[in-house]
Amino acid sequence: MAAYKDLVGQKITKVTSNPSEPKTGQMWYNSTNGKLKGLGVVSAWRSGTSYSTAGYGAAGSGSLTAGLIAGRNTLASGDTPSNATEEWNGSGWATSGNLSNARYYAGALGTQTASLITGGDNRPPGSAGNTFTELYNGSSWTSGTAYPTAVTLASGLGTTPAGLMLNGGYTYSSTTNEYNGSWTSGGSLNTARRWVGTAGSQTAGLAFGGQIPPSGHSTNLTEAYDGSSWTNGANLNAARAVNAVGGGINQDASQTNALASGGYQSSGSPKTYFNETEAYDGTSWTAQPTMATARGYGTGGGTGSAGIVVGAYTGSLTAAVEEFNSSTNTITAAAWASGGNLNTARNNLAGCGTQTAGLAFGGETAPGTIVADTEEYNGSSWSEQNNLNTTRDKLGGCGTQTAGLAFGGDRPPAPNPTNSTEEYNGSSWTESGALNTIRSQMSGAGIQTAGLAFGGQLPPNAMSNATEEYNGSSWTSANNMGTARRLMGGSGIQASAFGAGGYVDGTGNQNATEEYDGTNWTAGGNLITARHAPGASGTSSTAGLVFGGYASTFTNISEGYDGTSWSTRPSMATTRMRLTNGPMGTQTLALAAGGNNPSVMATTEEFTGETETVTASTLTTS
Repeated sequence: MAAYKDLVGQKITKVTSNPSEPKTGQMWYNSTNGKLKGLGVVSAWRSGTSYSTAGYGAAGSGSLTAGLIAGRNTLASGDTPSNATEEWNGSGWATSGNLSNARYYAGALGTQTASLITGGDNRPPGSAGNTFTELYNGSSWTSGTAYPTAVTLASGLGTTPAGLMLNGGYTYSSTTNEYNGSWTSGGSLNTARRWVGTAGSQTAGLAFGGQIPPSGHSTNLTEAYDGSSWTNGANLNAARAVNAVGGGINQDASQTNALASGGYQSSGSPKTYFNETEAYDGTSWTAQPTMATARGYGTGGGTGSAGIVVGAYTGSLTAAVEEFNSSTNTITAAAWASGGNLNTARNNLAGCGTQTAGLAFGGETAPGTIVADTEEYNGSSWSEQNNLNTTRDKLGGCGTQTAGLAFGGDRPPAPNPTNSTEEYNGSSWTESGALNTIRSQMSGAGIQTAGLAFGGQLPPNAMSNATEEYNGSSWTSANNMGTARRLMGGSGIQASAFGAGGYVDGTGNQNATEEYDGTNWTAGGNLITARHAPGASGTSSTAGLVFGGYASTFTNISEGYDGTSWSTRPSMATTRMRLTNGPMGTQTLALAAGGNNPSVMATTEEFTGETETVTASTLTTS
């Protein structure tokens, strides 16, 4: 058996205090406290939440937890520039104000709330670019000072108003311009190039990789900027035009801590796309784990410990995102996973509880066939329980597995709405105080002794904005919602709930969100995708999740809410609508069951948000 020194290249040392800067893989014995300790770093790429529309050539700015993507080409062969803007919050994407000028291959720099974009391609493709500069304030774009010359394939770094733009261009350029509220000439690169990766600031910048003339072949050159001139640094291990179109999401990176990932080798046909990753420490580039998907023409950035790559071209367009992490902890990306199927396939059912202790009741097994079935979920399988006393579908629900609440809905033969309320005690249902307003297709939040019912459909076919609070025995009318609608996604508690999306007859799908504070409803951020009949989960008006539903067609899209805006989350595996109506779980541990597309289904999926697990341990003597 090999010795530790032979495997790692160093001995286990005896010390009286822990090293201030231990090396990866190093182990030591602390004689003061009698503990054997070690530093083990796990480095890996993982799938992230895709952005909304596949494309390449987007311009990126901001940081790994507050990034910005603007523009892109949405046509695999040819030219369809986009004006779309999306913000990244570290876990998902939210749409924002469109660019005034649709484009791709533009240069960008700055932060998520103070960004700049300039130049780029619009039409015709392969043009010399343009001088259009736009400034972003966190919600919308306005015109800025025109760039000194028409550019495309430019790369930016730094902030506003202390940024630097490398001109790039189809004819290649060594020219740079500094931005301080207006444009002035900066120091010229030693080697003219385009499609350059960047990092750092206006006075301590970094440029790496790209294409150089005359034939446009890829380079491994690295140069450092001191605010006036460029100096050659250590070469990349692989020559390539890296995934940093427009400059990239590089506010986390610096001149001495940067990440180069993916890209392509421009010589030869077809192009060779890379999945290799390298980290720079100011002295040299070191190989890191490879991405799952080789790609070029993307945007991204990061440091030796964390990074991201967004979209790009892999031989076809992609909206896929990958995230890089290197730490003593293992990070698992958010995802939906298959759970045990319901015993009775159905839609228009209600639900409540948690991911490991769920409750599903009522529903419809076929058009006009309404059931009273109740099932409990234990985290892996569903089991049959005593039925509801009133057979119904399109009902509301809230509470827990052992203290559930069912209210309203439609009885057979439908339409036959009811205001009946029932309480579940973990084994059977008991009649309780009726809703004041007879309705179906409403939403619910809260618990059995502090429940909330809102919205829905009034007989025979009118939208409701009614809100009622339940105290454990009776319902009391509360202040109405701003918009009457049915089939919303709703969750939270009685004093902090949300209702999102829904349907208004004559108008169609809604994207509006309203938040309830225990007294009043106020407008919140709009859903990215307008829809009705989704599932929902969450513990408050600032921590919600909506999934599935019907947009222009059946959807599996998931979105998370932070009390201000909605951002994307990984999509469910199963596209469907009219799944469990009622809060089932939290924003990071949710449960989705049943639904239809178009036939009813028994499918169950479990959502788990991003998790971080400690991989290192302390060994103690005894």
